[in-house]
Amino acid sequence: MLCYMYNCWVIPLRNTFPYQTAENTPIWLALDYSADAIYFLDVAFIKPRLKYLEEGFWVADLSLTRRNYIQKWQFKMDVLSLMPLDLLYFIFGTEYLMLRIPRLLKIQTFWEFFDRVDNMVSSPYVVRMARTLTYMLYLIHLNACAYYAFSTWKGLGTNSWVFSGKGSPYIRCFYFATKTATSIGKNPKPETEEESLFMTCSWLMGVFVFAILIGQMRDIVVTATRSQTEYKKLVDEALEYMRCLNVPNHLQERVKLWFTFTWEQQHTLDESRIMDTLPHKMKTDIAINVHIQTLSKVQLFHDCDEALLRELVLKLRPVIFLPGDFICRKGEVGKQMYIVKTGQVQVMGGENESEVLATLTEGSVFGEISLLAIAGCNRRTATVRSRGFSNLFVLRKADLNEAIAYYPDAQEILKKKAKQLIKQNADRERNNKKEQEMAEVIIGNRVEAPETPRLVHTVMQVVPANSPTAHLLKYGSRSTRRVNNTWLNCAQPTTENQVVDHVGVPSKLTALCRPMDVCNSEASHQCNHASHNSDQMQVKIINSMPHIGNNEDNTFQCMVTVHREMSQ
Repeated sequence: MLCYMYNCWVIPLRNTFPYQTAENTPIWLALDYSADAIYFLDVAFIKPRLKYLEEGFWVADLSLTRRNYIQKWQFKMDVLSLMPLDLLYFIFGTEYLMLRIPRLLKIQTFWEFFDRVDNMVSSPYVVRMARTLTYMLYLIHLNACAYYAFSTWKGLGTNSWVFSGKGSPYIRCFYFATKTATSIGKNPKPETEEESLFMTCSWLMGVFVFAILIGQMRDIVVTATRSQTEYKKLVDEALEYMRCLNVPNHLQERVKLWFTFTWEQQHTLDESRIMDTLPHKMKTDIAINVHIQTLSKVQLFHDCDEALLRELVLKLRPVIFLPGDFICRKGEVGKQMYIVKTGQVQVMGGENESEVLATLTEGSVFGEISLLAIAGCNRRTATVRSRGFSNLFVLRKADLNEAIAYYPDAQEILKKKAKQLIKQNADRERNNKKEQEMAEVIIGNRVEAPETPRLVHTVMQVVPANSPTAHLLKYGSRSTRRVNNTWLNCAQPTTENQVVDHVGVPSKLTALCRPMDVCNSEASHQCNHASHNSDQMQVKIINSMPHIGNNEDNTFQCMVTVHREMSQ
């Protein structure tokens, strides 16, 4: 195709404009014959090997493909395009480029190239636009070559209409041809009949040919933007309808947001309309390729007939939800099953449905049990809300019934699996309820710190007020205060981890003892420092730790033995 475009543009250019000189003629001839060599390779080795379709089968046999190519009209045009008229250069000279005009007969290559590229690229509208622009530019190119040839015949610069010979010949002539073909700008007025005839032909070409090409470009643009135009039209109609009904602005914004997100995700608002143009078998193959992995994740459809799954994939419909949209509410009659394609949805519960019980992500399924209309199980047991922008597949109960009508075995399997799922859900809810009740019992029977035993008060009255023992019983040690903080934070004490201070009093005792000052002033006067230093005390505590039970009381046993030697 590049060689064909080279011949189309260069042959008229070199035949009219003075761009071929004695110095660069060898270069031009090398390019010409390189293009001819590629022409020959295409005719001799490429085109005869192209397979073709016959009676529904591809024919790849070399002898048959060669015979098929020879019988085509394209073969005759390709042979004529290689006519060796270049041999006449020896008679007329290399400046007669009109001898290479047969190279333009290989136009089938140009059309075939754009057709194949149109089928290959993802945006064929760009290819179609490029082909139309190529037609327009080539017609302007031919008009520019004709204008320069006409000016040379009339004489360069002989009047105001012909080319003056100043500046770049091709650029000036191309500019003149563009204004003439598009009927814009002020061109010089023709002064002779020949010039008037040339301008008339140029204007007619601009009116008819360019009108056709511009119309093609418009059709290409309209086709490329048809879906987007219909989408904008539908959005405008929906918003205008809501304004007529005085719908609140925030609800109008949500509708507009839904339209925008749906278009960005699917580039269409009616996916089924596109698929309905295809045969049923092809639609099934496309749906299986897109949805079969998602549908296979549904536990309800495990072990079902593969043919049933092929029917169900055609019934899935994509639905888009905005952040905060309620997909289904508790207590509603379930008529649809949902499969999360993208995004996240939340299962709500608690008071006023404000507590998030679970978050479902891609591939999760909910609402499948309600499809089979089992007695007592056709209502939603929870409210489901979209957390963000989410895309879900929906399978309706009517579509499922229509699909399984011809599969009686599948009906039994689905009902059996549905009952198993109901039983599993009931067992799971029962276990969760028991765990919740146990947690409430444990939290409700929190162990409270017991009051200070009366025996400790007695000990405090016996020992001197300024002795280390009294100070320890009143304020405790550092380890005692740490255990005390733990007790106040409702941590259950254990007998294995008791901390004993330096006088032999368990720290848990001091944690339970509230600071008390039992030594009055009279007792203090009776006690002297010598007697305090001669005191010997041994405190023995046996602590039976609190035990939580249904009908048991916490017990605490403390025995204190005090030996005191009275000084004489």
